[in-house]
Amino acid sequence: MIVARPAAFGDGSKPLSPTGERDGRKAARVRGSDASRSLCTALAPSPRSPSASRALPGGKRGFGRIAAAWLLALLGCLLAAPAAAHLTPNSEIRLDFGAARVDAEVIVPLAELSFALRRQVPTDLGPVSDIEVRDYMVRRVAVPGWQLRLTGLDIIQEAGPPDLRARFALTPPPGASPRRFDLAYSAVIDRVPNHIVLVVARSDFAGGHLSERPQMLGGLQSGSTNLRIDRGAGSDWRGFVSAIGLGMHHIAEGHDHLLFLIALLLPAPVLAAAGRRWNGFGGMRHTLHNLVAVVTAFTIGHSVTLIGGAFFGWRLPAQPVEVGIAISILVSAIHAWRPLFAGREAFVAAGFGLIHGLAFATLIGRFGLDPLQKAKSILGFNLGIELVQLMVVAAAMPALVLLARTRFYPAVRTGGAALAGIAATAWIIERSFGTENPVGRAIDAGLGHAPWLWALLTLAAVAAYAIERKPKPRLG
Repeated sequence: MIVARPAAFGDGSKPLSPTGERDGRKAARVRGSDASRSLCTALAPSPRSPSASRALPGGKRGFGRIAAAWLLALLGCLLAAPAAAHLTPNSEIRLDFGAARVDAEVIVPLAELSFALRRQVPTDLGPVSDIEVRDYMVRRVAVPGWQLRLTGLDIIQEAGPPDLRARFALTPPPGASPRRFDLAYSAVIDRVPNHIVLVVARSDFAGGHLSERPQMLGGLQSGSTNLRIDRGAGSDWRGFVSAIGLGMHHIAEGHDHLLFLIALLLPAPVLAAAGRRWNGFGGMRHTLHNLVAVVTAFTIGHSVTLIGGAFFGWRLPAQPVEVGIAISILVSAIHAWRPLFAGREAFVAAGFGLIHGLAFATLIGRFGLDPLQKAKSILGFNLGIELVQLMVVAAAMPALVLLARTRFYPAVRTGGAALAGIAATAWIIERSFGTENPVGRAIDAGLGHAPWLWALLTLAAVAAYAIERKPKPRLG
């Protein structure tokens, strides 16, 4: 499927790129999707892999197909190289597999499309009303026997120069599986011999693929414009388990979500005294009540906006949501230092949970899922979040309860609140202005060693409790 670039046009010179430069030029960009970055591992097939032969129609069997498949893997490694590499932009076809249809999102670099159409395509971001562009794309996407419907056509800018995005709904005939079909695609590659089209599975609930990293399915180029797609047998159980894993992974790597929860838990074992100060240990019943209330309220809050975002399109721009999450950590850190809303932590957790849920909804909303699959995904995703939250609570609270029984806890609580406040402030600045800062990077790196921090906290709690309970020598 991946062959050497044509050596020459009619005049014997190197082929020109769509911008009129030689192929030896440095690419203006390398597409930033995870599919491109993970090609080295995604494209290298087993010598007995049937997908290699399906993706490479024609040619001899055996060594020829194996060699061609490895050439595709090598090209994937090159496509994942830094932006200084000698590359031309590629197109992508992103597939979302549903229970009754497949949604396809086709991304085409405008420079390549303009070259294929022999005219400049306008680069204004937004919907495209150009009839020639619409007809060109519709005529170059096909699945034999299936119904294809163009559902959207616009200009977007994901990274670097603008792209054309064409969205299609692919519906199989009655009784046919939406998981097996032959994709025919020839846009740009019918006129630009060295252009590459990457075909990826972005989401496949029944196949157990719900991830921020698309799965590579194959590639297309001039002379190889058909690809056999076979996702095999799927099941709802695989999708549900995948959603649980996605939720666990997202919350485990979401340092801001966990830091917000921990900041709210810091004062859970203690009582608020007059004068807006925290007092001593409030007892196990008080501690458990606070734990259950905060965790449950946070769950309810983020579940509401997660469902609203996934089903009803509730959306806010990413930047204010991320800034809001950082502000929630700062408020919780101040509360852990001095009581701001003692006895009302559950209401605050629910309120800020609404903001955190919008971030979760952005992730789930990217997957082109059927309503029933989306409901199961939300359930599994929430379950994954809760499992990690419960593990964090189960790991941290014994140490906090032990420390709360000692004279050392005010210092521990204040120190934890200070660290959370510094992290929140760094994230607010970083997310407000869109620039990284060394404090934010250091905090992220430190939180990446959370198991070691937990072990240190546990050892410190045991030592402090032992010191506190050590019998004092009697005088005389």
